[in-house]
Amino acid sequence: MIKTARSFESWPRTKAGEPLFTCTEDAIFYAHLIINNEMERRKIVRLRLEVMFTLQAMRKKANPNLNRMMKLAVKGQFYRECLEEVERIEKEGK
Repeated sequence: MIKTARSFESWPRTKAGEPLFTCTEDAIFYAHLIINNEMERRKIVRLRLEVMFTLQAMRKKANPNLNRMMKLAVKGQFYRECLEEVERIEKEGK
């Protein structure tokens, strides 16, 4: 688990600016950091959609790169976990 980040601004990111998650706990912890930041939440939604569309395109290929597909699927799962935790927090808060 990424324990060094105290805010979403200090969260480790890729060169493209995507948040890095090493496990589901990271995604859930990140959700707690972005609960009040609408722009960052939208970014996670956009990243998840991009992963889904990329996976769909790769499935249609005759010889898909299965290793790349697995990495994308895991990344998409982390984004989904993050968004589900944000929704759960919002429901509990109301």
